[in-house]
Formats: sequence, C-alpha cells, structure tokens
Amino acid sequence: MTLAELGALGEFVGAIAVVLTLGYLAIQIRQNTQAMQEGRRLALAQTYQMRADALQEMLVRAAESEHIAPIISKATDAGYPEDLRSLAALTPVERGRFRLWQIAQQTHWDNLFFQYQQGFLDEEYYRDSFRLRVRRLAPVWEALGVTGNRRSFDEEIRRLLGDAATPARPPAPDAVPTGAAAPRSG
Repeated sequence: MTLAELGALGEFVGAIAVVLTLGYLAIQIRQNTQAMQEGRRLALAQTYQMRADALQEMLVRAAESEHIAPIISKATDAGYPEDLRSLAALTPVERGRFRLWQIAQQTHWDNLFFQYQQGFLDEEYYRDSFRLRVRRLAPVWEALGVTGNRRSFDEEIRRLLGDAATPARPPAPDAVPTGAAAPRSG
C-alpha cells in the first residue's frame, strides 16, 4: 500500500468518524431536548400543585377562622367584590382584618403573575382565571389601600382594568353544575 493510498484510507476513516460523531451528537441533543421538555412539564405540574395547595390552605384557614370567615360572609352578602360599598358594612376592626386578608389575596395573585412571567403558568389559566379574578379584586385592593406591589404586577393590574371594557369570555356551560353557585372568592 502506497503512502497516497494510506492517506486516502485515512481520509475515508476520518470522514466515517465525523459522520458517526455527528450522528451521536444528534442523538444526544434529541435526548437532552426531551429531558428538558419533561423537566418543564414537571415544573409546570409542581407549580400548579403548589398554587392549588396555597389557595386551598388560604381558603380553609379563612373558613375555619372565627374572625375572617364571618367578615368575608358579611362583605359577600353586601356585594363583595363587585360592589365596593360592601366595605362600608364592615366595622373598623373587621375592615382591618379584611385588609390583611386582601394583602394575602394580592400576594397570591402577584405570585401567580410572576409564575406566568417565568413561563410556569400557562396562557389558558392566565386568560381564563387570572385576568378575571384580578380584575374583580383590584378595585377592592385599591379601596383598602393595598398597593405597592411589584412594578410589573401593578402595570398588569392597570392594563387589565383598562381592558375591563372588553367583556371576559363567559364560562363554558359545563363549568358550573346546574343549580350550583359559582365561587365568589378571589
């Protein structure tokens, strides 16, 4: 075998090695992409679970509270959250406790907006639940002087209230069972 033939053989083997390496890298990239997608799905699922846990805990604590549950009921009977005059039905002590409850509500929704900004809350939840609930609660927060959020959350609240003239999409007919009242809590 001549030196030229050995050189050609070396180039051929080198070319095969490059093709095999590229194939191996393509497989590794595909596997890495799949692992990243699975990690993102897991992170989304964990975010939803934490959101559900936090909201359930907040609502259970409120329902079990000898102080906040009657205040929420009283305000709701007076038209809360749609009618801000419902706040006038509260005594100064009740109003103070209710304000603290609203700070907790606002913190919850600010956290959800942050999760949305980070890509851990999907567009469907943002569009169908978040916007509607924040629009309902924001006037209450303002009336109670619960302000000073993260700047981006404040801007989103202002944007949502500006969009309030655009009617929100009504819930699907099967969203609330017949004869059941839609939940009124934030």
